[in-house]
Amino acid sequence: MAMKKKIVCLCLFFLIGLGVYARLAIRSDILICNPYTMENDFANSVNHEGVEGGLDFLNACIAKYPDIPQFYNNRGNLYKALKKYDDAIKDYDTAISLDENYIWPQHGKITLALIQGKYDGQLEKINALIEQSPDSYILYNTRAVIKFHNNDYRGTVDDLTKCMTLNKNYKEGYKTRGFAYAGLKEYNNCVKDLTSYISYQANDADVWYHRALCYSQLPNKSYQMLNDLVIAAKLYQFYGDTYQYEKIKELLNSAGIPY
Repeated sequence: MAMKKKIVCLCLFFLIGLGVYARLAIRSDILICNPYTMENDFANSVNHEGVEGGLDFLNACIAKYPDIPQFYNNRGNLYKALKKYDDAIKDYDTAISLDENYIWPQHGKITLALIQGKYDGQLEKINALIEQSPDSYILYNTRAVIKFHNNDYRGTVDDLTKCMTLNKNYKEGYKTRGFAYAGLKEYNNCVKDLTSYISYQANDADVWYHRALCYSQLPNKSYQMLNDLVIAAKLYQFYGDTYQYEKIKELLNSAGIPY
């Protein structure tokens, strides 16, 4: 009799344990696919499991909640990163069909077009998004990229200044704005911005090279120019960019500096 009681108790504890596990599993699933916490959950998934882990996460969420545009937008971004452009467009279009006022899949399509070198018509599209969301620094950055491609260097500077005013922690803007200042022949501003970028990201060969070009246009900056060229050459060599490395090597040799 005592043995039967023990067996019954063990079975009850086992069933209770299964019930608790099931509730925890359901709760965990709700939390993972909750659109209000999804951005952080999604970011954690990508950070810990990579792009493929992020795709698995989103596929599971879309299977359970197929009417949430946020999931499709993020999956479109992953497909874009994987260069699966047709899949990315399909997801962006699905997100837009679910919520036509959701700007991010529209922005995703614009950035995808830029990656593919399709700049025609993108300025008008990004202008429309900025009208909808005038306080988004990301949109101003994207418009700056378009303007820079169109040789509108003053517009590039203005948009990146707005971008970095809205988000003071956004350091990437210093690079393109520095290049734009070079296009405007405002070489002191070019050096200032590219110096700010180098303090944030010191391994970008293009930035060292372009700062050297800006130094070359300023008086009494020969030493700084040559120093930047040497660093740029080393970085280009490290990254395997033989063309740029040989180009700088020739410049240094012509200046009487064997390299």
